Amino acid sequence: MFSYLGFRQGIEFAGETDNPHRNVPIAVVGSVLITGLIYVALQVAFIGALDPSDLEKSGSWANLTFSGDFGPLAAVATALGLGWLAILLYADAIISPGDTGLIYTTTTSRISYAMAKNRNAPQALARTTDRGVPMISLIVTFLVGLIVFLPFPSWQQLVGFITSATVLSFASGPLVLGALRRRLPQAERPFRVPGGHLIPVIAFFASNLIVYWSGWDIVWKLAIAVAIGFVLLPIYKALGNDVPDLDFAAGASWVLPWLGGLVLLSWLGNYPEPAAGNLNILTFETSIPLILVFSVAIYALAMKFCLPTPEMERHIEATKEEAALEEEELGSAP
Repeated sequence: MFSYLGFRQGIEFAGETDNPHRNVPIAVVGSVLITGLIYVALQVAFIGALDPSDLEKSGSWANLTFSGDFGPLAAVATALGLGWLAILLYADAIISPGDTGLIYTTTTSRISYAMAKNRNAPQALARTTDRGVPMISLIVTFLVGLIVFLPFPSWQQLVGFITSATVLSFASGPLVLGALRRRLPQAERPFRVPGGHLIPVIAFFASNLIVYWSGWDIVWKLAIAVAIGFVLLPIYKALGNDVPDLDFAAGASWVLPWLGGLVLLSWLGNYPEPAAGNLNILTFETSIPLILVFSVAIYALAMKFCLPTPEMERHIEATKEEAALEEEELGSAP
């Protein structure tokens, strides 16, 4: 899933395009299809180059290993005498995570910048250089990123946590879309997703499945990270900072059951295999319909308690004013 997350840039930069109705579907769907094509081709190449005796010795695909090598494709390349390809793959294994870290540091700094703009974080994070770079937010993001390495002893676990956290943030998007359709059906929309509430429900269900499949050893750490945020925001407000009023009726009514339900389902589930502290009660077959019912119930709950129309309109106007002000500030920069 981590390899497919590049589609998000097509959404995050949708406001920069002159024709979102045409360009957003091409960017989002196209990136997923191209990535899928690349990975299917890689699997075909790997399976085609695999010596059947290696699979026979291992007894199953799950036990297939290459001793002394750091990846199956590099191992196959070495066995075929393609040393240059193995070196290229190993070099990419170093460069690619570094490139990913650079992109995520930049993206996350913009998120903390936006939080400060929304008055949910210290205003220092919203300060920018004369070129519009949120330097303080960038430094804080880098330091926090170093700290996050501590509880994750491997790259796979870190990627699992990042993927689950990212998908968890995606899950609120379908709910926002459904709420806007319910309260503001006549609002002007440069891009309109077809299918009514069907696609938002499917997207919400898929997000919950991905978080569940990441495994209990990831989900409980993610739950702690989210809980820290829930604790810090009231403390920040209690210290006298100008924080927007928290609408618990429209928020906690579905957020707390949603997050609590995901943690409970993960604890009852069988991911990772073998179980790592979870009860290993749910199976692959039983978990999917259960999460589907859970997702539909939370979606309905979020629609029932979403913000009233005047409140939504007020937030939309505030966002437009903020965007116009930021564009004006950046336009005047050298």
